[in-house]
Amino acid sequence: MEIKLTKRQYETLMRLVYLGNWVINGYRPEDSDEETDALEDLIYSQARNYGLGKHIFYDEELDGWYPTNETEDAWLIDLDDYKNDVFWEELEYQLADRDLVARYGEQRVDQMDPEERERLARELADTYYEEFVKNGLKNFVLIRPN
Repeated sequence: MEIKLTKRQYETLMRLVYLGNWVINGYRPEDSDEETDALEDLIYSQARNYGLGKHIFYDEELDGWYPTNETEDAWLIDLDDYKNDVFWEELEYQLADRDLVARYGEQRVDQMDPEERERLARELADTYYEEFVKNGLKNFVLIRPN
């Protein structure tokens, strides 16, 4: 199969492959997914054919192609934005789920109609969203039991 891409499309493909592989392997210091690493290497190895050689370099010691520091820093902006959004949304919904159980009990929450449970969780999450938009973590306090 052959896919024809413009230079701009190939540059976008490189960024997407980098970000995708970071999501899959970024948290694994060892035992990375070799298939995604190999695909990333293949995509970078063809970058010069698209006039994008300034974005990559070959590391002989590691025997692979990698983005330059400047390119990686630019791509990491997208990842940082994503991680920030995921952090807040996950925090809001984790707290909402906790509060649902505290309010109704675990058994009743487990037996709720899924749509009702989602509606109640969303209402609670929206409350946390408003708080976090207004104050960030300023009012967020961990209370440890004695």
